[in-house]
Order: sequence, then C-alpha cells, then structure tokens
Amino acid sequence: MGFQDDWMMRQIEMMTRFIANVVFGKKESEVQYEVIGDINDSTTLTPTDILHLKLCRMIREGEICQAEDELYDNMEYSEKYIQLASDFYQRLNRLSDRELETAGFSRDEVYEGYVDMMARLGVPVDVFGQADRSDYE
Repeated sequence: MGFQDDWMMRQIEMMTRFIANVVFGKKESEVQYEVIGDINDSTTLTPTDILHLKLCRMIREGEICQAEDELYDNMEYSEKYIQLASDFYQRLNRLSDRELETAGFSRDEVYEGYVDMMARLGVPVDVFGQADRSDYE
C-alpha cells in the first residue's frame, strides 16, 4: 500500500468519525448499519434492510461498481440511509487495494463516492475540498 492509499484510508476513517459524532452523536469511530427487521423473516425487513443485505452480498462477490450503483439508485434522504451509505463505504475502505483493484475499483473512488454520497444526503464531510485533488497531482 502506497502513501497516498494510506492517506486516503485515514481520510475515510476521519469522515466516518465525523458522521458518527456530529450526525449520530456517538463517540464511536464507525457508523454501522443495524438491520431493523429479522433477517430470517423477509416480511419484517425494511427496504433499506434489504438493500443493506444486497450490498453486503455484492461486496463479498466483488461486484463493487454495481453495488455503488445500487446505493445511488435507491438513495433516500434519511438518517437510516446515511448509516447505510457510511457502512457501505467503510466496508469498501476495509478491503485491500488488491481486492478493490480486482473489482475494478480504487481507493480514490471509495473516497470520492463517500464524499459525493454524503453531500447528496446533506452531510458536508469534504470541508477542505479534498475530493477534487486534480490540482495537486
């Protein structure tokens, strides 16, 4: 892992801590999506629960680009969706560079996707304008 990827991972972790503290008032360093319904009884699952389970499966199967598309296609403006999106990008951030590369994704895309999704949901996490670093590269 190169310096830039290590830096990017730390930036994603800091955004997650910010969201945990400011949006959810938690002193935790992660925002985990919690399934409301019973995963053994699909009739009790919310649409967001179902999407979360689908996204987790897609990540496991290396379908990261398609999973991110699903996340965007099903976006809704709610705290539960902020949890879902944060959980999604944290899961991607925990993948190795090799796993991301194999899935046709990069650490930069994880960062940029997270910043973009949070901005769309009304959570401005890119306060220093780091998402557009083209002037510095």
